[in-house]
Amino acid sequence: MPDAEGHSVRKVLAQARERLETAGVETAALDGRVLLAQAMNCTQTWFYTNPDAVLSADDLARFDAMLARREMRVPVSHILGAREFWSRPFIVSPDVLTPRPDSETLIEAVLDHVSNRTSPLQILDLGTGSGCLLLTLLSEIPGALGTGVDVSPAALQIAARNAEQLCCDDRVRWVEGEWEIELSDVFDIVISNPPYIETGDLAGLEPEVVTFERGLALDGGADGLDAYRRILACVGAKMSEDGTVFLEIGSGQEATVTEIAREAGLARQDVRHDLSGTARVLIFASL
Repeated sequence: MPDAEGHSVRKVLAQARERLETAGVETAALDGRVLLAQAMNCTQTWFYTNPDAVLSADDLARFDAMLARREMRVPVSHILGAREFWSRPFIVSPDVLTPRPDSETLIEAVLDHVSNRTSPLQILDLGTGSGCLLLTLLSEIPGALGTGVDVSPAALQIAARNAEQLCCDDRVRWVEGEWEIELSDVFDIVISNPPYIETGDLAGLEPEVVTFERGLALDGGADGLDAYRRILACVGAKMSEDGTVFLEIGSGQEATVTEIAREAGLARQDVRHDLSGTARVLIFASL
């Protein structure tokens, strides 16, 4: 990128958009604004009121370095080291799945289910990753305690950092293990956003996902349902008498996951759709 002299916010953002569009980034304009705001330590709103402000050499160098990584299709969340979820910032890295807006459907479903948010509920998150689901619920349900399980020690370290950042670390424990791990407690609420993409479909995903996301959190096996079979086969032993399970699912998986749950002794209570109208969360209880 040329020297900083004469480079206004307006001009730099236009150049950034062109570079990212050339690299195939669909959200080029938005990504440019997000990265420039980080480089300049300001808000995106500031750009609209100061379009002719000139970047310093340091700001321009920082932005250029970020932009170069985004051209390589590194996700914005990895460049920033964080992603907002439910209006809260979460630390992310290649060791965890970046939180998606669709997963907020699960949060809404659980909160609608909980009539008293001061109740001393026990919440279990299987495959916790960054901890965004569990920690959001603990933040919204101050009487609850949580347990997050993940097979990856690196993911659990990220989750622990997020718990400390959100001041929930005194109400959560992290356990390394597989879906079937035996736990001494029983849980009133069990949540999970397991891998549900068919193995054969992974190569066709965007470069940001294929190259930089945690494959273990994406690959659901040949038919995308391996994790559901394993979770639903063992989750009954982890539930309290009135326990409820909330599972995020992929497009087209509603009927099959419902049948897997029925065979495991669970009854479907409800289904929740995301903003696009896709069945996104299934809710189960014991028969």
